[in-house]
Amino acid sequence: MKKRMKKIVAMLTVTALSMGLLAGCGDSAATTESTGTTETTESTESAPAADGDTILIAGIAPLTGSLASWGEGAVNGYNLAIKEINEAGGVTIDGKSYTLESAVFADDKSDATEAISAYNNCASYDISAVIGSCSSSCTLSFVETAQESGMLVITPYSTNATICKTGDYIFRECFSDADQGPTLAKMATEEFGAKNIAIVAAEDSDYCAGLAEAMEGSLAEMADVTFEHYGCVTTDTDYTAQISKAIEQGAEVIIYPNNYDTVPNFVSQARDAGFSGPILGGDAWDGTDVTGYEAKFNDCYYLAHLDLSADTEAVKNYVAAYKAEYGEEGLNAVSSLYYDTVKMLVQAMETANSYDPAVVKDALLAMEYDSMGGTVTYDENGDAKKPFTIETFKDGALTYYGSF
Repeated sequence: MKKRMKKIVAMLTVTALSMGLLAGCGDSAATTESTGTTETTESTESAPAADGDTILIAGIAPLTGSLASWGEGAVNGYNLAIKEINEAGGVTIDGKSYTLESAVFADDKSDATEAISAYNNCASYDISAVIGSCSSSCTLSFVETAQESGMLVITPYSTNATICKTGDYIFRECFSDADQGPTLAKMATEEFGAKNIAIVAAEDSDYCAGLAEAMEGSLAEMADVTFEHYGCVTTDTDYTAQISKAIEQGAEVIIYPNNYDTVPNFVSQARDAGFSGPILGGDAWDGTDVTGYEAKFNDCYYLAHLDLSADTEAVKNYVAAYKAEYGEEGLNAVSSLYYDTVKMLVQAMETANSYDPAVVKDALLAMEYDSMGGTVTYDENGDAKKPFTIETFKDGALTYYGSF
């Protein structure tokens, strides 16, 4: 595989957030080159792990838009992994050390159309893999193109069940909604004893609709359990109609499998309407800001990929390294998933003794990776099998509840 010049490129808009990300990455840019709605930032520094060539990868996440806090964590976790890999000697293939570098980290703005452009930008470089994206709709927009061209894609955070069925070049480091949906259904019925359940899910989101469908399929097989689904859309701010219907049906648990930016509004309205029972969410609740709503989040729970307060060496080392490099901002599950995905990719390259995607994909399918959230293995579709963590809130503070 031909290698291009070593460079690190970040697709960022000219905002305070973007500047904060660049400052946090260590190798700050000397110059910027405008590219319309985004900027390309090229590093003039390199720190090769050893004499030799460079392996390039690329990343995609929402660096701007409503889910930008995910993107901040994503790019930081991604860059931290690359830094640590090179400090430890780089990527060793056939006894030779290669420097791992990022060709580009592109902003999809949590928009499927923008995600296609972000992927095309990544694919224009001579890279070994794309790491991304966060939103299922964004990842679904480019995986067919990636499969057709033989581009290895590992999504750290997109859980829609159909993604990895696209083909053998498509993987995820996170769990799938095919597993998350039934697990949420079991939480509601086994952990909280609910027999009457309401689901409020955004119908214009591949993530929300797919997760709701997986939950409903599981609930439908349970004896003596009734449930109702009340639709919404991602731009809704008023949920009083759906909440009123949930209360009228006598729901003991409400499941709200939607993105974190909408969660405070929904939970607040549910509590104000008199619903005092458990409210459950999926992994997209990660990053929810409960400021001003602390008391209302008591008895709220969501499925997570890991607990960043866990007393394990892997988590403690990651949190310490992240804070030393970037401070507290963006330290979330998404950051750890992007970090783990880069580390997992390198393990697969070294196992395969190759950085060729056609060879690395087979090594990924057969390997085990010890992530911060538990051991990851793969099924025949490239879907990760891993444990679930349950997070809750105590007077507004995110708290570990258990595992499932």
